[in-house]
Amino acid sequence: VLIMFFLVGSCAYAIEASDLKIGIVNMNKVINMSNEGKRKKKMLEAQARQTQKLLKMKEEELRAMEKDLKDNIMLNAAAKAQKQSELNKKRQEFRQDVNKAQKSFRQDEARHTSNIFKDLVVVVKKIATDEKFDLVLEFNITQSILYTKYNLVDITEKVTAEYNKIQSLK
Repeated sequence: VLIMFFLVGSCAYAIEASDLKIGIVNMNKVINMSNEGKRKKKMLEAQARQTQKLLKMKEEELRAMEKDLKDNIMLNAAAKAQKQSELNKKRQEFRQDVNKAQKSFRQDEARHTSNIFKDLVVVVKKIATDEKFDLVLEFNITQSILYTKYNLVDITEKVTAEYNKIQSLK
């Protein structure tokens, strides 16, 4: 009897499995193509350009100091050593500023992407529920699937459209 129950249960599962509705969504594409993603990208690019301007000014100041040190033949050894020390200190500060700016940019980008991603998960759940999907996979995961007998439905465009609609109401 127990074996019969197991076999009947397995058959029922096999029938259900053949009716699976599986969706895929390319979250990176949605983030990059959504209005909010484009807006955040423009904001980050503007911020990066501003930071680059400031860093370029500091770099030009460094080059001027290097040129001044090289061209000033009237400096005695002590004065030259003092100028070289100042220049080395400025170079180190510049490298730190560059590293700090890069780290800050990556953190800002990750924060914005994470916020959008959280909102997108809600949108994906809504679409999956409304359209009765049994499973929704992220596109990058599906690249690891070499074969499936199930039809994978790409809902990337629907997710983008729904997310844009929700964002426009905010």
